[in-house]
Amino acid sequence: MNINEAQQLYKKQFDLYGKEIDYPELDEGLAAEIVEQMGRPFASVLELGAGKGNLARCLAGRGKSVTTVELVPEMVEYAQQLQTPGITSLCGSFYDIELPGQFDAVLYMDGFGVGTDAEQLQLLRRIHKWLHTDGAALIDIYQPAYWRRTSGRTMTLPGDVSRTYGYDETLDRMTDTWWPTDRPDEKMIQSLACYSPDDIHTLCKQADLQIVAYFPGGAMDFEAWEYHEVASLAECLSYRIKVVKV
Repeated sequence: MNINEAQQLYKKQFDLYGKEIDYPELDEGLAAEIVEQMGRPFASVLELGAGKGNLARCLAGRGKSVTTVELVPEMVEYAQQLQTPGITSLCGSFYDIELPGQFDAVLYMDGFGVGTDAEQLQLLRRIHKWLHTDGAALIDIYQPAYWRRTSGRTMTLPGDVSRTYGYDETLDRMTDTWWPTDRPDEKMIQSLACYSPDDIHTLCKQADLQIVAYFPGGAMDFEAWEYHEVASLAECLSYRIKVVKV
């Protein structure tokens, strides 16, 4: 999935479900996680792929100055309608947008992997440029082992939406396919690059970034049909890395 395909996909998802599905308690929980994982006081935040601005509003409510970058104009407009003081919302691709200044924290939640490995490296180098000397970035990475293991699993979500997980062994990419349950011909496919901890370490090193912490996320147990909030680094759906400048 390249940047143009990503824009089309996320716009379509927003048009279909974006204004109906929200989980404010999860956004508040994520904001609390970020504060804990940063491990030090911070004031300025750059959030990449900010969507409807839910996380940005939670962080602004905690006294942070937040700049967001979102690719889909309609999502930026929606976020601006709900915007609170302390937030600057920008529309554009973070592969080429020019941003003034640097930030204490750079966040990329649940979306890293659009495009090629070369484009991921380009983005990591931009994150290096955007960070203050003593700043840190938190980035969610998809774990290939989980997506290999769960490829082919299908589930039904609230709002009468069906979803199937897949994995492309040739390209090392996860696929997450969504469609209205009663309209299976209207499939939307998200495809993002997956990286093992060793692989993302190598990529970050090329961008002069050092991983100082790994935070495993959760995993779905399809046999018991239970979601576990925390799994091991080898078994989680995705994990978060904390990186600093070398």
